Formats: sequence, structure tokens, C-alpha cells
Amino acid sequence: MDRFARALVYKTRRMYILIGAVAVVLGGTTAHAQEPAAPPPPEGASPPVAPLPEAAPASVPPAVDPALQGRVDALEKKTRELERSLSRAEAEASAPRSTTTFQTDEGGFAVTSADRQYQVRFKGVLQVDGRRIFGDPTLGNSVDTFLVRRARPILVGTVMGLVDFNFTPDFGNNTVALFDAYADIHPFPWLRLRVGKFKPPVGLERLQSDTDLTFMERSLSQNLSAQRDIGLQLYGDIAGGIVRYEADVLNGNPDNGNNDIDSDHAKTFAGRLFLQPFKTPSLQSFGRLGLGIAAETGNEKGSATNTWLGSFKSVSQSTIFSYLATTPAATVFSLGRHTRINPQLYYYLGPFGLLAEWVKEHQSIANSVGTGALNNSAGTVIADFVLGGDASFEGVKPHKSLDLAAGGYGALEIAARYNWLNIDHDAFPTAADPTKSVNRARAFGVALNWQLSRTLKTGADFEETWFNGGAKPPANRNTEKVGMARFQVAF
Repeated sequence: MDRFARALVYKTRRMYILIGAVAVVLGGTTAHAQEPAAPPPPEGASPPVAPLPEAAPASVPPAVDPALQGRVDALEKKTRELERSLSRAEAEASAPRSTTTFQTDEGGFAVTSADRQYQVRFKGVLQVDGRRIFGDPTLGNSVDTFLVRRARPILVGTVMGLVDFNFTPDFGNNTVALFDAYADIHPFPWLRLRVGKFKPPVGLERLQSDTDLTFMERSLSQNLSAQRDIGLQLYGDIAGGIVRYEADVLNGNPDNGNNDIDSDHAKTFAGRLFLQPFKTPSLQSFGRLGLGIAAETGNEKGSATNTWLGSFKSVSQSTIFSYLATTPAATVFSLGRHTRINPQLYYYLGPFGLLAEWVKEHQSIANSVGTGALNNSAGTVIADFVLGGDASFEGVKPHKSLDLAAGGYGALEIAARYNWLNIDHDAFPTAADPTKSVNRARAFGVALNWQLSRTLKTGADFEETWFNGGAKPPANRNTEKVGMARFQVAF
């Protein structure tokens, strides 16, 4: 308690005591004043002789009203309680306060400043797979294995309440790679700037987080998109997210590419416009519908030593198409325009989910003999149904996490997928070897996933892929049948 407050309390107590004493005195005076006055003497009578004064009695202190004394005692008690309360408040105010908060939840481990302008969050992903190829002895020994598919310590955070950052290396799949390394400046929801290494807008399934995929591996259509690219992205949400736009200036990466340095001075321009018309409150009961179109184009320049061309893989991650690179003279490399266009769609309503997309690619190529261009295409349709939860683009959301004591069992997801890949016939035989590379692939798969919680997931897939080409004519590459199982921890 400061000196001013203490003096005020003391003065208040003395004032109440003084008022009580004055009231007692005034009460006695009033009582004497109310005694009847002696009647006046009759007219003509001699005035009465005043009696001799008697000796004054000994002084007796005036009696205090018990009710008033009780009120004074109560006031003193309250004053003492107020003094103790103020002392405690003064001690608490002078005690040092923590400037940070620590948080642990399904989103990771976070340290946040008191003003929430600074935050560092540690997250992680671990995916352990078991895989087996059926019906193809030429592939069985290479992919019939256990493996750590992804092992990613992830560091994200916020600086000054204005800039978010993401740093995601990967130590899985027997390699070391940097997948995400970017900063997001977000002064307004409708105006944001991303700088660094991130996912470009082509490939709807590619844009899904690796932990939220319905199937363990992405479909054949993702062969025609880059894994990551480096550059700038201006993006934002308009009208509460009903409209989302993205505009990118990128190095440009080959199919399935994850390169960090551009091969020439030319840059790639990309963009996406995505609509979610049911995001208005009055239409949310109709589910979540997303419709979009993404495109990317740029000039690329490879060489015999750095072709800037990617190879295509099946669901088992076996190479099913690659460009010629037998000799320096025959090596095919990228030269000229590379364009991708990608219509996108998803729809989620409660336990039901649907995702579909199509990718068309124009790839200019060259070798020592001459130049040309290929037009490749691919597509995907995925449908899933969830028991005990809701389907979403951000993964299955269980109604109750696994807790046997409380009757929670997580959620069970059942899914089916059809996907395809078409290679331009002009690629053969000048750009690719028809006895080793396929010109067409068709795949159908089913998946069963148990989402124990938002952080724990286990599941199994089975997918069969049929090929045209890829072997000595008139034979085709053997049908690929692959079974996969996964345990995943993601926080």
C-alpha cells in the first residue's frame, strides 16, 4: 500500500470515530433541551429566590450507544481487512511476471511472448512404411521393404506478429533434402507475400499436406507437377475465403523436381484462382465445395549434363518413364516453353469427400539432332467415406479421439482412387526408349485408414497399375500390384 492510500484509510477511520463522538454529545444535549421549561411567576409576585448552588457532582464520562460502538468496531475490522488486501496486492504487483507462455497440444510445442507478437513452434512428422510388390519379380526385391518414408523436424513461428516462417528438412527415404523454407508477410488477409521455397500452385493433391493424404503415395497425375519451387508468391483470401488468388514468380522446376537453383536467367510465372462458394454462413450446410484453375508457364534451358527434365514414377515409386540419356549426343534436355494447366475440384460434406483434377503439360525438348515438343496429360479421382468423423481437404477429423475408457475409437476412412498418365506418342523413339518407358498407365486403388487422433494415424493401401509399352513389343510392362502399410505420427 502506498503512503497516500494508507493515510486515506487512517483519516477515514478517525473521521468515523469523531462523527460517533459528536453524535453522542449532541444526543445528550438534545435530551436536556427537550426538558419542559419552568412556568413564569404570576404577575406582581416577587421573583423566586435562587437556591444556593450545590457542590458539582464528580465528572462521569457520557455513555456510548452500543449500536454505534458496534458500527465503529465493524468499520475498524473492515479497515484492517482492507489494509491486508492492499498489502497482498502490493506484493503481487512487485513480484516478477513471466513474459512467455509454453504450450503443448496436437499442433506441436510452442513458446509464445506475452503480447503474442512472437512465437516459435516445433512440429514433426514421422512415417514408417512397409511395402510389398506382388506379381512382378523384376521389382519385388527393390521395393519389398520397410522404410522411413518421411522424418521431418519442422520449425515454424511468427515474428513481430507480421511475418510467419517455416523451415522443413526431410531425413526420410534414405535421403536428406530441404522441402520448405519460406517467410510469409501477412499485413492483411487479402494481401500476403510468401518468399522462399514452397509448393507451387499446380497439383491439387500436391498442395495437400503429406500427413493429410488419403493414399500413402500421390497419384500418377502428380508426375506432371513440381514438388517445390523457389521464388515469390503474392496471395490472399477475399470475402472471407470465398475467393483465393495466387500469383507466383518462380525459378521453374522440372516434373517431380525439387531443385534450388535455376538453370538459366528466364523465370516461370504461375497462378491459381480458387473459389469456395459455400463459405458464406447461409450456405455452409451444403458442405465445402472448391473449384479452381491453376497454370504455370516459362522458358527452360537444360543441357546434356543438366537435362532439367524429370522422370515419372508409379505408386510404388518405381521409374516407369525417363528421357533418353544413353550418350551425350542422344541425351534429351529441356529447351524452350514448358507450360502446365490444372483444373481442380473438391467437395466435402460430413463423412463424404471427393477430390478430382486434370493436368495438361506442354514440354519443349531438344537433343543434338533437333528440337520438338511433347503434350502429356494425367488425372485423378478420389472418393472417401469416414466412419466416426468428417472428411476434409486437411485430413480426417475424428469426432472422438481414441480413448477406450470414454468410448472414443477415432475414425475409420474407406477410400477408392482411379488415376492415369498419358505420354505423348511423339516421345518414342527419339525422346524415350519404348522398351523401357511406358506410354500409358492406369491405376485403381483402395485404402483403409484408422485416424486414432489428429496426431496418430495408421492405414493400409492396395493399388494395381496397368501399363502400355515399357517392354519389348508386342509385350507391355508387367502389371504392378503393390500393398503398403503405414504408421504415422504428426504434431
